[in-house]
Amino acid sequence: MSDHSIRPKLLKLVDYHNPGLRKPTQPVKFPLSDEDKQIIESMKYSIQTAQLKEADAPWEAAVGMAANQWGIDKQIFLYCPEGDAANQLDVIINPSYEPLPDENTGKLLKDTEWEGCFSVPLATGNIQRYTKIRATYQNEQGETITRDLSGWYARVWQHENDHLLGHLYDDPRTKKCLNKREFATLQEVDDFYDAIREERKQNLQRSSDEK
Repeated sequence: MSDHSIRPKLLKLVDYHNPGLRKPTQPVKFPLSDEDKQIIESMKYSIQTAQLKEADAPWEAAVGMAANQWGIDKQIFLYCPEGDAANQLDVIINPSYEPLPDENTGKLLKDTEWEGCFSVPLATGNIQRYTKIRATYQNEQGETITRDLSGWYARVWQHENDHLLGHLYDDPRTKKCLNKREFATLQEVDDFYDAIREERKQNLQRSSDEK
């Protein structure tokens, strides 16, 4: 199969109870096989807004997606922390990370944020993660790349990397989920996040007014 003959296919997300979400995925070998090239192109295609909608995904934009969320047993995830897969999308293969200490205190710091997940659509979790990490992975050419990430970018990476290790955010084995809230509808989930964003906006405004 030549690169020109590869045609992306629409992938559909597996259910929360699918066992593939709870076991480690298999590493990818280089050079990429035709099968792996096909998988990657289908992943890049399926994370786009139109395709997420066509596949009846719970939301129409994603900040990342791991292969096993589509039922694929490969150490690959897509990384688009700005939520704009059409303009910024990295293919991450055989990833890993290590926490980095804070430059001022020398300590490994963590914070908590509410996280959603396409594989856990009617819930959100207050998840504790490292604030700064050093991420290592291979790109589609097999080159090894190292990136230092912090804040939201580090959080998204850790979330997707956990998927490939067989952990959803609510996995009790990781002890990262401090609180989980469940909802009756997706609209209730979206309203919850809207309320959080509004509260942060007001807090920032109050802080600015006090200065």
